[in-house]
Amino acid sequence: MISERYRFIFVHINKTGGTSIEKVFEPTADARDVRHKHASLADYRKEYPRAFRDYFKFAFVRNPWDWLVSRYHWSRDRQKLFDFEFAEMLRRIERGVPLSAEARWLETGALVPQSRKLAVRGRIGVDFVGRYEHLQRDFDAVCERIGHPRVELQHVFASEHRRYTEYYDDAARDIVARVYADDIRAFGYRFGD
Repeated sequence: MISERYRFIFVHINKTGGTSIEKVFEPTADARDVRHKHASLADYRKEYPRAFRDYFKFAFVRNPWDWLVSRYHWSRDRQKLFDFEFAEMLRRIERGVPLSAEARWLETGALVPQSRKLAVRGRIGVDFVGRYEHLQRDFDAVCERIGHPRVELQHVFASEHRRYTEYYDDAARDIVARVYADDIRAFGYRFGD
């Protein structure tokens, strides 16, 4: 999402509360996709070089172990893209096996490491990285920075599941640690946070 009025670029990484944020600026964001939904920072840099240089750039990230549980339930339960168990999803991700023949965008977009979506020339290029785990607090900081009144976020598109740690055994935990090592390193996440 890009806003000329508030002079920001918001990189919306899926399953990090992004639609709740977009809804503040576009009230119908939960009914239809906003322009550039899930575009990477590099995409914005290419399409909007002047705004990229001048606007405040921000994004929200999520603990990769939790993020994948949410993605799993959203794709399996809401989107009906597959019907296998969580551990099988992780094994497929690690081996590069498609999760769904109809939805190749999962591997090429939705499951790309979060840090890669925020990178320009191999480095995180946003001015602020908020955390899903502190969504309201960090969004309040964004509002202050862009000059928007603070607003309580509505929780939209939530997936229903148990605490993420309940989905993992040692092998599954290690798959995420390997495949999403860049996110874990870049954002300082640990299993159990």
